[in-house]
Amino acid sequence: MNQTIISEAFGEQLALITANTPYAIESDSDTFVSELEHKVRKYMYSLWMDAQANKLANYLEKRQAAHFAQLYEFSYGVSMYDNDQSLSSRADILSFMIIDEKASYKKRLERIRLQYKRFEEICELISVEDRKLFIRYFEHSQKVDYETLRKAVINNLTLIGERY
Repeated sequence: MNQTIISEAFGEQLALITANTPYAIESDSDTFVSELEHKVRKYMYSLWMDAQANKLANYLEKRQAAHFAQLYEFSYGVSMYDNDQSLSSRADILSFMIIDEKASYKKRLERIRLQYKRFEEICELISVEDRKLFIRYFEHSQKVDYETLRKAVINNLTLIGERY
């Protein structure tokens, strides 16, 4: 699981819920969407990515130990020790790379968790009905009526826009 897969899933879900509606966009057509529809879809995409961030973070946390273990699976032959140093320069570089990768992984997890927190904050600020709809579609990937979802996003456009 990664952000590309999540992004592609959004496209598939959007195609499903807009099928047979005036908002359906065929990949081979020259149909353009209005500025409002473009903004609605942009915010839908952002909401989708933020809502799915929790699943991605959980997946990455489960894989963290295996990922870190892989960092130590390197083979560079017999160490070449310098006369002035107790460790080879390559071992030093590998050590720093491992430390850096661990820090980057942790920072990435924190950033992804913040994305999900932003989705939760938005849900706290909207009506109960819209919140349930957002959670059902954006977080649980359940099919919903596009007109209803579109209307909910438009009703909360200013609030959502302040966070994106």
